[in-house]
Amino acid sequence: MKSLVSAFTIVSSLSLLSAGAALADEDAGSLSRATIPAVTHALEIGVGAGYTQGTGDIGSGMSSLGDLSGAGGSAELQVGYRIIPHLELGLYGSFSGFQSGDALADSTNVLGASAGVQAAWHFLPAEALDPWIGLSTGWRGLWLSPDSGKNTSLQGLELARLQVGLDYRVTPEVAIAPVVGASLSMFVSQDAPGQSGYQDINDPQANVFFFAGVMGRFDLLGEQVR
Repeated sequence: MKSLVSAFTIVSSLSLLSAGAALADEDAGSLSRATIPAVTHALEIGVGAGYTQGTGDIGSGMSSLGDLSGAGGSAELQVGYRIIPHLELGLYGSFSGFQSGDALADSTNVLGASAGVQAAWHFLPAEALDPWIGLSTGWRGLWLSPDSGKNTSLQGLELARLQVGLDYRVTPEVAIAPVVGASLSMFVSQDAPGQSGYQDINDPQANVFFFAGVMGRFDLLGEQVR
């Protein structure tokens, strides 16, 4: 698992450096004034990767999220529809691999996932540099898999996820963006060793997962609007 996390982190870091180098090669003033046809009525696919980490309590009598999982890497897929040039609605799914926390054996695999619905608002859809903000909500899961014995599964809600990005639009249909975000989550049930199935978590607490990475966006079958 540590090799998987390291691979995630290296790939996302190289992607961020590549995106920054591409932007640095352009004149910032000319980019801010450049216009590219906006896209509407398009199938929008986003693919991202980056660094992620969670923090906060889980529930009464349980280890904190930081005790169970450390830094990790995350990959994400988004599929949506650009209703108008400014607004996209769709679905998202993410998969994460974390380093094991201090309360776990180093050999424990710690995996996470999330999925839900999202909306993104693009402020300058006809500009080469297009800042946007996204809001999502859905489901979140976390799994602890030791070398032997029963896995621990935590299930809950991604109450609200906020993402902020800056699209560099290479063409009307293709953009690359540095992205940062945070999600407010709450685990409400668990299946752990010594239990016969999922049980409610007493006094569930809100916790936060942070993300920083890069995302590519592709608009397909849409219309160009000037």
